[in-house]
Amino acid sequence: MLKSILMVWVLAQNLAATQDAYEQYLGYRVVDKGYVEDTVALAIERPELSGQPYVTLMPSAGPQVGIRLVNGAEPGYQAMRRIGWSAIELLVEDPVELKQKLSGSTFTHLRGPDYLTEQSNILAMQVGGPNRELFYLTHMVDPSQSILQPQTSPAPVGHTFIMVMGSHDLSDSLAFFDRHFGNTVIGPLPYRIGVLSQAYGLPEDTEHALALLSMTDGYGIEIDQYPSGASPMPAAVGERGGVILVSVSADPEGLKRLPKWASTFIDEQGAVLGGIVNLPSGTPLDISFTEPLLPPPDN
Repeated sequence: MLKSILMVWVLAQNLAATQDAYEQYLGYRVVDKGYVEDTVALAIERPELSGQPYVTLMPSAGPQVGIRLVNGAEPGYQAMRRIGWSAIELLVEDPVELKQKLSGSTFTHLRGPDYLTEQSNILAMQVGGPNRELFYLTHMVDPSQSILQPQTSPAPVGHTFIMVMGSHDLSDSLAFFDRHFGNTVIGPLPYRIGVLSQAYGLPEDTEHALALLSMTDGYGIEIDQYPSGASPMPAAVGERGGVILVSVSADPEGLKRLPKWASTFIDEQGAVLGGIVNLPSGTPLDISFTEPLLPPPDN
């Protein structure tokens, strides 16, 4: 079964400026720097990213889910206008105070903060990042009342706990996860997603089908049914940006069957450590097993 979100890969137009914005306004800290490996770039069908520099940042405290900023965003990128990874949902302490802090920064306020349920338990705000990457900034009044029940963070801006993905075929995407991992799924349900409707010029009260795949450590993947006008992957040249890859952990004991890998990571003994898989929508997912998956013995 899928267990945790480990890292989110985000394209940046100006790596240094984006790093500075994440440090100054989100309170994140640098933990790693490097260059994109050829195998990763080819597996996600983005060969032009091979050798591009990256910097990895994490929250100042609490669960350590990284955001890896990769040089290579293009100015024509628009959030939610193509299928694939579309939004990063972070746990935050106080969206109202954070809205004031982000004022005048390279983060753009889009919506909220608003309560998402009648129980007034989830207060959320949407903002665009320095490269138009989309953030949902969420405070849970009582996490024990939430479907996911994520671990809280002591940091004002904490870790990614949900990744949002757009799909042309929601049922096909859900079938993939069920066939291979068997995680619990809530939905599909009709829901008003204001930023999605706005991206396509739809009425504010438009309802979109969405489902939430629950991971075992309190993380989740939200899959939204996108309008027919959404562009397929990969995005056209000049419009590439946002989240290009999500890294997750998986428990091999709960694995129902191995997916078809775009790239496989294997140790010296031939055990499978994980790999990158392309979901039915073409969305790439990087999977690391919590324990090596040993090859079957020779007969």
